[in-house]
Amino acid sequence: MGGFCDAAVFWKIGGFSDKLFAAEELELTQRLRKYAKENGKQIVILHRHPLVTSARKMHLYTKREHLRFLAKIIFSNGRALTSRDAAHLWYDGRR
Repeated sequence: MGGFCDAAVFWKIGGFSDKLFAAEELELTQRLRKYAKENGKQIVILHRHPLVTSARKMHLYTKREHLRFLAKIIFSNGRALTSRDAAHLWYDGRR
């Protein structure tokens, strides 16, 4: 059984947002869910294939910095994700 999120569907729903500087994959998932519902498709989570990712940002920034960014996202109703300056954890060059 093939997945429905092939390149054609990806482009049909607009691909990744160019308005977001962080969390664009979450916004893409929301649009995929809407597309699936409208087209009688089902979203399946591939839980047998664990995600491997870097924890680099967790080590580079303090808990306070992470919490401050999270609060900024919450209190701005997500608008902080649309600003490169506000999404400083991704763009400040700290490596």
